[in-house]
Amino acid sequence: MRFIILLLGGFLLFSCDKVKDVFQEKDLLQRPVAKRCSECHQNIYNQWKDSRHAVAWTSEEFKRASENYSKTKCLSCHAPYEITVSDKPNLRDFHREDGVNCVACHFRDSTKSMHGPYDVFSPPHPSTQDLQYTKAEICSGCHQETYKQWKTVATEKNCQQCHMPSEKGKLIQKFPFDLFHASKEVHHHGFMVPKSKKDFFDVKISKDSSGVVLKITNLKVPHNVPTADHGNPKYYVDIVIYKDGKEVYTDSYMITPKEAFLPKQEKVINIPYLESYDKVKVSLSRKLSWQKEAEKIASYDF
Repeated sequence: MRFIILLLGGFLLFSCDKVKDVFQEKDLLQRPVAKRCSECHQNIYNQWKDSRHAVAWTSEEFKRASENYSKTKCLSCHAPYEITVSDKPNLRDFHREDGVNCVACHFRDSTKSMHGPYDVFSPPHPSTQDLQYTKAEICSGCHQETYKQWKTVATEKNCQQCHMPSEKGKLIQKFPFDLFHASKEVHHHGFMVPKSKKDFFDVKISKDSSGVVLKITNLKVPHNVPTADHGNPKYYVDIVIYKDGKEVYTDSYMITPKEAFLPKQEKVINIPYLESYDKVKVSLSRKLSWQKEAEKIASYDF
């Protein structure tokens, strides 16, 4: 405790600018690898290193989809120099194996500082409060199609609320800089793709002269499902029809981003089964671009 009091007292003898000069680490302004940022931001780094952003350049799925990096239009969003609003970023020519790393999103050449949603005291590097980081627009340079879809929906939810949920915590874990940071809402940097729940979709079954009619409406996801700018995620709709307790008909439909479930819009699937039935079971599952197997979302019985 005495050490902390002496340390804080010593800081008070200096102006904030002098403190920053003493503690500033120049290499942080030269776009280092993400591991360098972990020295202070350990929690955020641990989340990021297990994310798809961390392997955006090195994943086998991307190597295959980009034909071993020969499809140049795909490259810049997987190793961006500096993210931009609306426009695709430039491809950097160093540390590409780091994927979408910390400085690609947070360091700005225009201010020579790290940008983020908070006004913080950060002696190791200059920091700039930038409220753009609280808005969906910050994601729009790379996720252009999904952003356009989101823009058409009247919703108060943005990208961060679903894909970077926040919880109370500290931005910094390194002593003594952690002493200058009170707990605040810190967004998760795992960039998760939350799985839809049963009530996210309205599913209806009816019968007409053409057969069984299945209607599915995306009620709660504020963009197309599935969605991707260049990836190949899929949803699967599996139908089983029963008569007298036995399966009499099965079918499966693959839904790609081109035929996606649009927000608040009904998608109709006509099933060519004309006979009578007792029960219909509809199952939804998804397979993200990097997943080996589909995962079940929900089942609906009629």
